[in-house]
Amino acid sequence: MLLVRVMSSMVLLVVIVVVGIFFDTLLLNAVIWVVSSLALIELYRATGILRWRGLTALGIMQAFVIPFANTQFMAMIALPVLFLIALSYFALLVKNFGPMSLGICSKAFFLGLTVPLFFSCAVFIRDQYAIELAGFYLLVALGAAWISDTGAYFVGTFFGKRKLAPKVSPKKTIEGTIGGIVISTGLILLLGILFEFLLGMFGRPVNIDIVMLGIFLPFFSLIGMLGDLSASAIKREYGIKDFGAVMPGHGGVMDRFDSVLFTLPAVYLAAVHIGIITHM
Repeated sequence: MLLVRVMSSMVLLVVIVVVGIFFDTLLLNAVIWVVSSLALIELYRATGILRWRGLTALGIMQAFVIPFANTQFMAMIALPVLFLIALSYFALLVKNFGPMSLGICSKAFFLGLTVPLFFSCAVFIRDQYAIELAGFYLLVALGAAWISDTGAYFVGTFFGKRKLAPKVSPKKTIEGTIGGIVISTGLILLLGILFEFLLGMFGRPVNIDIVMLGIFLPFFSLIGMLGDLSASAIKREYGIKDFGAVMPGHGGVMDRFDSVLFTLPAVYLAAVHIGIITHM
């Protein structure tokens, strides 16, 4: 099982590296669409929406439009298309009223909007910043999610006593949460210092506000943990262990990216409104 998990992680790492190499192309938009679509299918399956093919199709359409909304071929029609998709939800509700409830339709629309919108913050970051700055912001988002989770697991295993959210995730502890935040903050700050140094050596100097980054990193970690707990709450409510099996040893896309789904918009908003990194 451990070998399968490691191999699956290596495949994911290769995908991330390839996307990083072609970061400034539409490959990132396409990957966000695929990841959003897989995540939506997993969530629709868990919540019983997947049996409604029309709602599922509309969700996949939303997942396509949002990450491509700023591109040349979608910029002028993105809003009208999303409006037509919204109208289609109500048309399906009217057509299937009775078996299909407003609650089911609302869940499908909400998930179909928030999941691709949150994931698409990776595209929004890429489109607003120079490639090296955007790359670092995305590293912060991924690190705040995954390093925090790993750190919380190990600290919680050895030192955890007080339960964080026993009804949602019985194994998570307050001590693990604090440990994950501290470890994540420390490692990403070191990464920031190294990043600034290396770019300076290659003639592309940037100034990373280490103090500001240090202030926001605990917040990013907490947001990522909220994403993880939110996914756990959905699984608890619908009685499932994993969202899927597309990533052997890890589960589904949502099992691996639930934290990233929340850290991406948090980092994007901090980048846009505060600006952790500036050119020298």
